[in-house]
Amino acid sequence: MTNSRRRRVRSLATRQEIIEATLSCFVDIGYFRTTTTEIARKAGVTRGAVQHYFPTTQHVIEASIDFLREKWLEAYFEAAHRTPVGKDYIDQAVDNMWELANSRLSTVWMELISASRTDAELRAILEPAAAEYEKARLEAGRRAYPDFALAQRQVFDRYRDMLEFLAEGMMRSVIIHDREARIKNQLDWLKQELHKVWETQADKVRIR
Repeated sequence: MTNSRRRRVRSLATRQEIIEATLSCFVDIGYFRTTTTEIARKAGVTRGAVQHYFPTTQHVIEASIDFLREKWLEAYFEAAHRTPVGKDYIDQAVDNMWELANSRLSTVWMELISASRTDAELRAILEPAAAEYEKARLEAGRRAYPDFALAQRQVFDRYRDMLEFLAEGMMRSVIIHDREARIKNQLDWLKQELHKVWETQADKVRIR
């Protein structure tokens, strides 16, 4: 490897470390306390290094959101393709969505959504990114479960949204009475309802 290639590899690695450090800051201390100084400390680089790759806070936020979207889609497909042999695909899809809703990626996304309510600059960055994010999530669901989506696309899209919104809503309810039992009951009910909708296609579903 030439010296110039080594420098490029190190440069890309440093840029990636800064992005991941930014996401960690959002999780650990929240969006409003995340500064260039905090990002640099988390990444183990100088503040000047952060500003070299990302001249403004807006640049690092935009890069972090792009990275977040890519990683969520990767996690979604990984979860969809690891359905154990003999496990019901609908049950697994519900479990997968619940797992993703509780993931670090979702925690970051919810933090940004919440912060954007009172931060116009962040909202201006987040709104177009959110539109692309939702479009990608919907398409990912269709690709992961093609037999469901092709059978009745509108029904699939509607129930996929219901599953996503329910999982994310339950995730936000961190402190509720008898949380684990109530969440299990809700997920079990959701699986039953989805089986009613897809009972004629259930025996044909395969994840490609």
